[in-house]
Amino acid sequence: MAHYEMYVCLNKATYESQIPTALQNKLGWDDGDGNSYRPTWKEVSFSGKLGVPRFSNNGNYVIVKGEFSMKEGELTAIANLGNGLSYPNNTILTKTEAQTLVSSNVFTGE
Repeated sequence: MAHYEMYVCLNKATYESQIPTALQNKLGWDDGDGNSYRPTWKEVSFSGKLGVPRFSNNGNYVIVKGEFSMKEGELTAIANLGNGLSYPNNTILTKTEAQTLVSSNVFTGE
């Protein structure tokens, strides 16, 4: 199994919530006192561990880019964030799909 570079469109609530536990080893960090810290997606985005986030004009959505593993369960954990939600809420995207979404009225507001 390989790691895949993917784009993820997160809604604002998810972006401001903690990353799934399956991503802790890759995206989390030590809080300085020897304790494991599970950050929010927003904190991870600004830590440099993910690509530069792209926000929709209304701030309801953000697309982040990262390398995630199927073997380690990372893609499954991310896919589960979107269970029961409509597109584009918490959706895994290819590069082309992300580019199309960023150009759509969902992101531009037009």
